[in-house]
Amino acid sequence: MENTTKKPVADCSGCGFLTICFADKLEPEAKKLWDAIKTVRQLKDGEEIYGESQKPSGIFVVCKGRAKVFSIDARGQQMISWIRHPGELFGHIAFFSGNHYSCNARSMGDTTLSFLSEKALDNFLSANPKTYKLFLRKLAEETHNLQAKLSDAAYQPAKGKVAKALLKAVSFKSKDTSVPAIYGLKRTEIAEITGLALETVVRILAEFEKKHLIQRESKAIKILDHAGLLKIAGPHARK
Repeated sequence: MENTTKKPVADCSGCGFLTICFADKLEPEAKKLWDAIKTVRQLKDGEEIYGESQKPSGIFVVCKGRAKVFSIDARGQQMISWIRHPGELFGHIAFFSGNHYSCNARSMGDTTLSFLSEKALDNFLSANPKTYKLFLRKLAEETHNLQAKLSDAAYQPAKGKVAKALLKAVSFKSKDTSVPAIYGLKRTEIAEITGLALETVVRILAEFEKKHLIQRESKAIKILDHAGLLKIAGPHARK
């Protein structure tokens, strides 16, 4: 991330994603220190955040935009493991395990990240030992979600995989509206998330549109029948 700007962030109080942010779960004094020691990194679309085999130097929280975490196989095919949305923590699994990154991370669209370096995080945890419990809960949630993803990969039908990918990509600002929308998610990325062939994704999206479950536009996918899509996605879609 050498090409990104890096500057201190004084306050998160004006952030529209504050209520869903990892940092908002901190106790008041811990939150003040978090705000004081974190830095912000701004990236354009497709910029590298970290690469496979690199040593972690800290942890990240998405403030604006999105970050995709992915791996590339021997044939050069990309598989997206996670898409991190505003308020979500990432890079913590490799950091706390003491291992090198086993995957890559890049920005999706214009993206702003908060970053805590290893030294800053060590000082933060020493001053706020109760925060360890919050990180442990986050790691436990990740493990639970990975178990669900493995189950879906093995047993979930293709339509369910696409439906779940769409539901998880809904924009936060449109989440509770009558017509939730997805922005900036390409068909190729849906294929990389689900592990399906691009042709299969294209066919399923066309079928969903024909059944009035979704409506595709030039820069968005609108969900017309959320309940119907949720039924197709199955029990893990809410998690």
